[in-house]
Amino acid sequence: MYITYETIQYSRNDRYGYAKRVKPSIIIPNDLPKPDFMPTKLVRISDMKVVDGSQVNEGYCALSYSWNQSGDILIDETTGKYKRIDEGKHKIISYDNIFPDMIIPRYKISDDNKKLDRIYQVLEIMEDKNYYLSKTVQYVTFEGVIQQICQQFNIKYIWYDQLCINQENKEEKEHEMRNMHQIYENAYCTVALVPDYSYVIELNESTQQYFKRLWTLEEAIKSRRL
Repeated sequence: MYITYETIQYSRNDRYGYAKRVKPSIIIPNDLPKPDFMPTKLVRISDMKVVDGSQVNEGYCALSYSWNQSGDILIDETTGKYKRIDEGKHKIISYDNIFPDMIIPRYKISDDNKKLDRIYQVLEIMEDKNYYLSKTVQYVTFEGVIQQICQQFNIKYIWYDQLCINQENKEEKEHEMRNMHQIYENAYCTVALVPDYSYVIELNESTQQYFKRLWTLEEAIKSRRL
């Protein structure tokens, strides 16, 4: 499975409903306190390199996702094990020169608010067809999607199994699996990657791939925040 990530963010506001934003309404603080427990390995977002967790002097975040989202999952006929093939077909859609910074749905605009009224007039002029002046589509690997998400939300270090666990080392896998609850408990937050969730629909655990993964329940329960 290959996924698409758009850099436009949606945020929920009790007054205006959903609004589009150029930047996330909430980002991770610059200086995260280092927890007492640190994972054995972490991914440094600046260059997507795996680093020794004990050498990182600040907090980290974790990723919760389904392997099926990270490319083509095939069975190795020789070993009978699953393996991931990533042909770089994941898509990042980004926009430049967006106006205004926050676009509020028309049905939420009130006549007694001058600021919102001006936004309404701008959308009227543009006929609500295209207020993105420049659109860029980039094809990347799964790691490219994770890097884009983390950079946008100001995440400097993240833990996720595909890079932070040597999948060919049985002892390492068993050791890290025993520490999974601590990894998610001590992460500042967990990024839940749910590609088939959109701001216009509700989460449906019976149909969405994310909820079909055995580990996601534990990851969600153990996380401080999602």
